[in-house]
Formats: sequence, C-alpha cells, structure tokens
Amino acid sequence: MPLIFRVILGKTGNSLRVTLPRPIVEGFDWKEGDEIVLYVSEGEIILKKGKGAEEVSREKAAKGRTG
Repeated sequence: MPLIFRVILGKTGNSLRVTLPRPIVEGFDWKEGDEIVLYVSEGEIILKKGKGAEEVSREKAAKGRTG
C-alpha cells in the first residue's frame, strides 16, 4: 500500500517549493545538502538522489527497451 502525504506549495522568491515530509526524507536517508535530481515526464515527477539528469534519462530509456 503506498503512503500518501498532502503538502502545500510555498513561495520562495519567484519560485514555488515543496517541503518533503520527514518519513520520506528518513526513508530514503536524504540529508540537507544532498543533490536531488527531478526527472519530469508524462505528467509525473521522479526524484532521485545523487545522479545526473543524463544518467536518469539513460535508466528510463533502458527500462522502456526492456519492458
């Protein structure tokens, strides 16, 4: 069963921000200062820790070819 969290968009300057709930951050062992890559495709946002956008794109493309 997936966990569902509701968050409110906040404003920082001219941008909007999302605050990640503590259980998500702790579950992925993310820490302040970690690099998180956002991959946006087909109406979804995927967050991954510490990988460049090119690597995420390659992984996504490889999954598409294999199944």
